Amino acid sequence: MYSRARKYAIFTAFLSAATLLHAADMPSGASLVQRYIDRSGGAQAWAKAGNMTMSGTVEMAGQNISGTVTIAQQGEKSYTVMEFAGIGKIEEGYDGTTAWQNSALQGPRILEGDEKVEVKRASTLSRITDWRQVYKEARTIGSDDLDGKPVWKVEMVAKEGKPETFYFEKDSGLLVRITGVHTTELGDIASDAVMSDFRAVDGILTPFAQTEKAMNQTIMLHFNKVSYNDSLPPGRFDLPADIKALAAKKK
Repeated sequence: MYSRARKYAIFTAFLSAATLLHAADMPSGASLVQRYIDRSGGAQAWAKAGNMTMSGTVEMAGQNISGTVTIAQQGEKSYTVMEFAGIGKIEEGYDGTTAWQNSALQGPRILEGDEKVEVKRASTLSRITDWRQVYKEARTIGSDDLDGKPVWKVEMVAKEGKPETFYFEKDSGLLVRITGVHTTELGDIASDAVMSDFRAVDGILTPFAQTEKAMNQTIMLHFNKVSYNDSLPPGRFDLPADIKALAAKKK
């Protein structure tokens, strides 16, 4: 008769073998990222996208707060502005060197450390199509269900900052959810973004709706216009005067 220790060793070996067999059944993270690129339009269509602009509405669920949102990205630069009646503007940007935020409630801030890393990563237009420049590994960690549809979960291990988890729909191959932990001035906060309402724009399937959850708050974004290679206003990614003044004080 086997000893208890021997039984445990055999059971552990069985579990390890079962885990390896299960892992062998899962597609690799790299293949799922590539499948998304192919299904969403292909590398050639994405390569033609020199910039992206999005505009629409933003609503804070259950709080009767709504406004407008505009997003612009080009290369590694970005600018986002949300404007709410009675509250004012909330802006965030990255000009390729400096990451910043500015709002009527909190004033201007220059972001450093992990906050800067995360804004820089999110600003990169080729973040997924050229993902190996941003992430050092894409690792499939299992499957899940999102709104009744099966998805693959892929942990994206970043070269800088915290990892993220991408959720790729098994049927369509599209990236429909991103979760992670973000560094903020209030500390680390878990975030959850779900993308939906995909439409073709210049041959690229692009989400026109996004729901973001963090700190028991839900923000819903609905875009009515998305374009690639649009004419951007001169100085779109330049630092605002308040940020320039703050940067000068820090020198």
